[in-house]
Amino acid sequence: MAQHSKKTHYTSKSRKAVKAFDRAMLFFSDKNYSEAIEDLNEAIKRDSNFVEAYLLAGQINEMQHNIPSAIYYYHKAAIANPDFYPMVFYILGTHELELGQYQKALNDFKAYLANPKMDKRLTKLVNENIDKAYFGIDQLAHPVDFNPVNIGPEINTPAQEYINTISTDEQTIIFTRKAKRNKYTQNKRNAEEEDFYSSVKDKSGKWKKAVRMGPLFNTHGNEGAMNISPDQRKMVFTACYRKDGFGRCDIYETWKKGNRWLQPMNIGPPVNTGNWESNASLSSDGKTLYFVRRQGRGNSDIYTAELQADGHWGKVKNIGDVINTEGSEMTPYIHPDNKTLYFSSNGHLGMGGYDLYYSRKNANGEWSKPVNLGYPINDYKNQMGMIINAKGNMAYLSSDKKGGYGGFDIYRFPLYKEARPVAVSYLKGVIRDAKTKIPLQAKFELYDLSSNKLIVESLSDPVSGDFMVVIPSGSLLGLNVTKKSYLFYSDQFVVDSNYSSLKPYKKNIFLDKIEVDKKIILKNIFFATSSYDLQKKSAMELTKVKKLLEENPTIKIELGGHTDNIGSIKDNMKLSQERAKAVYLYLISIGVNPKQLSYKGYGKTQPVESNDTEEGRAKNRRTELKVIDL
Repeated sequence: MAQHSKKTHYTSKSRKAVKAFDRAMLFFSDKNYSEAIEDLNEAIKRDSNFVEAYLLAGQINEMQHNIPSAIYYYHKAAIANPDFYPMVFYILGTHELELGQYQKALNDFKAYLANPKMDKRLTKLVNENIDKAYFGIDQLAHPVDFNPVNIGPEINTPAQEYINTISTDEQTIIFTRKAKRNKYTQNKRNAEEEDFYSSVKDKSGKWKKAVRMGPLFNTHGNEGAMNISPDQRKMVFTACYRKDGFGRCDIYETWKKGNRWLQPMNIGPPVNTGNWESNASLSSDGKTLYFVRRQGRGNSDIYTAELQADGHWGKVKNIGDVINTEGSEMTPYIHPDNKTLYFSSNGHLGMGGYDLYYSRKNANGEWSKPVNLGYPINDYKNQMGMIINAKGNMAYLSSDKKGGYGGFDIYRFPLYKEARPVAVSYLKGVIRDAKTKIPLQAKFELYDLSSNKLIVESLSDPVSGDFMVVIPSGSLLGLNVTKKSYLFYSDQFVVDSNYSSLKPYKKNIFLDKIEVDKKIILKNIFFATSSYDLQKKSAMELTKVKKLLEENPTIKIELGGHTDNIGSIKDNMKLSQERAKAVYLYLISIGVNPKQLSYKGYGKTQPVESNDTEEGRAKNRRTELKVIDL
């Protein structure tokens, strides 16, 4: 941009101004920028319309990243002679957008677009920037509710803190701190390192002083972008420069056994490649991994991978161009509702740099057009990641806003209603042996009985028997719990939205070993009222019966039908017999060995509850499975 024309071609006629400018050019060539600026200011003092001096001063300040000063000088050049260098309007508009000066940017981009000497190759980019300026003006005029609170010096320091994850019960926070390298560090590649720190709340609800997590997670390289599954039993995070890495940064995973995390393992291909992979986030059912991949030195996109039957991640695919743009998408966070995705992007229409957006997935798995979270959550600076608590009403983000403890700090704020995720509830419990009360690791499956759709499939903790799952509010749910050598457990229930991550719906489950005369109630067998027509939504439950018999080929069971006391003895006996027979015939139709089956109707003769209430009568209307021979 610096003008190298002969003196006679300068816009200034002042000999002293030109002489000062020539000295500035020599200093500029020698990269002595402070002396160059001093002489340029002298030239401008001698001639306030010296366009070349303003342009060179603007260029030097731009090279030194002093954008406000660069804007000042470029603006002076545009005023002195708007036709001398029309590109100055484009440069001005670009820098004004960077600083959130949207009205000024709009004026300068329009001026450049109207200039007959504009570079036509920039038309598309100029129009995009005009859209950004209009968008920024509109956002400033319609702010959203945003009242961030610094979460305190126990977490935040003069170093940089970046939010990673907060536990489902909101009692533990894990974050990345970027600080000068310490005694634990062997690698001297960079002057700073990124490590994980954690803090827990004390009895009064205040955060304790954060501590550096151990060598299981922190190494000589950089670590960050940690995410823990809603049940708190699986963790994914990013680690860079490790010996077992496939690229510069890879995604690792680990599992919790009792109160101890196991040794993290590289997820491996096809998720990790020779490229840069990071920012992993787990879906609430544990079956989908969201992550970011950057190809070489190019832009980054959000990808997904699906958990395969063998426990490995596969079926990696780009999430699609509704979310991903020609720019970069970063920091995906899928909320436990499994429908609402929050992420950062510099490719969607925004206020400048990276903005935060959200998108919702419909029943067909399609993502909605991303919505900008609005001002002042977003501004002209980069917003690089936000997480939402399990309840969905509180957001956490990292910001370098004024008033913090230095660098980026972690803040929390109530998320305004429109941007909140879909309401979900939480089911928590322990699986134990019915006789010994010893905790068991068992497989549990949760179904939406209205659609026969599997919501969650997982295992309880092998040490504690604990499990916690995210469930949709208001749906009729079917639960199946299975373990080898045990009779399975089934149940059905509806959980309303009053059960949150802080107050989960509790269900303790006891499994009986397979023994003669042991029986279980098949709670997810359904018939129409006063009918023995088996309903389709019973299929899930009966598939479990089939699997039980296949895994135990010597076992013989009786299917027992039971009714309440409404109606005659004869009618109830017939109805219970026909219902038991319907289950018997269905099992044979799906391949169960008839020699393992028998059925019998008991009518109202074996109630499990009083028939004086509707609730009691409903429990008496049941189908039972009883072991009669091993």
